[in-house]
Amino acid sequence: MKLSAEQIHQIEEKLYVDYDFYYDDAKHEVIDHIASEIEEEMETNSFEDAFCKVLQKWHDRLREVEWSGMHLYGKIKMPLFYKDQLMPTFRNDLFIWIFISLLAPLLIYLFKDSMEIETINSVVFNYKIIVFAIAVILNQYVLKKYKEGNYTTVYGQIAAFSNKKNITALLLMAFSMIFMEQNLIKYRETLDGWLGMLVFFNAFYFMFIIKYSNYFRHLKMIKNIKKWKNA
Repeated sequence: MKLSAEQIHQIEEKLYVDYDFYYDDAKHEVIDHIASEIEEEMETNSFEDAFCKVLQKWHDRLREVEWSGMHLYGKIKMPLFYKDQLMPTFRNDLFIWIFISLLAPLLIYLFKDSMEIETINSVVFNYKIIVFAIAVILNQYVLKKYKEGNYTTVYGQIAAFSNKKNITALLLMAFSMIFMEQNLIKYRETLDGWLGMLVFFNAFYFMFIIKYSNYFRHLKMIKNIKKWKNA
C-alpha cells in the first residue's frame, strides 16, 4: 500500500523530533527506506502499527554517535548507519593523506644528490608557502560559503571544521615550521632528519586541506538533493 504525502511527512517529523535528524543528504535516503518497509508491513497492519514497528527496528541505526574519523575529520556527530556508509570515503581520504604527506619528501630525497643545498632550502621553503596558502584559502572559503548555504550534509559538517581556532593553529604552525626553519638545512648528512620534519608538516596541513575539500562533496550532494526534490 502506497503511503500518502501526509504519512511521509509524519516520518520526516519523527526523525526531526526524536532523533534530531537534520542531514539533508541522508534524510531522503532514510525516509525512502523506512517508507518502503512501512508499506510492506501495512499489508497486515495499520499505518500506526507498521510505523511503530519499523521505527523500532531502525532505532539503533538512527541514534546519533560522535566520530572523529581517526582525527582526520575532526569530531562530528552523525547517525550510526551513516558512519558505516562514510567508511569507504574515509579510507580513500586516509590513503590520499598518507600518500601526499610522503610524496614531496620522497621526491626531494630521490633527487637530493643532483641539487645544491641552497636549492633544496629554496624548494622546501616555497613548497611550504604554497601548501600553507592553500590551507588558509580553503579555510576562509569553506567557512564563509557553508554558513551562507541552506543545506546541511555530513560532508558539509566535516568541511565546517574550518573555524577561527583552526586558522590560529595554521598561522602559529606556519611561523614555527616555515619562517623559523628557513635555510636551516646546512649539510647533506642532516637532510634525512629535515625531510622527516617535512613529512610532519605535510601531515599537519594536508589533514586540514582534506577536511576542507569535503565541502566540494557537500556541493555535489546538494545537486543530488535538488534533483530528488524536483523528481
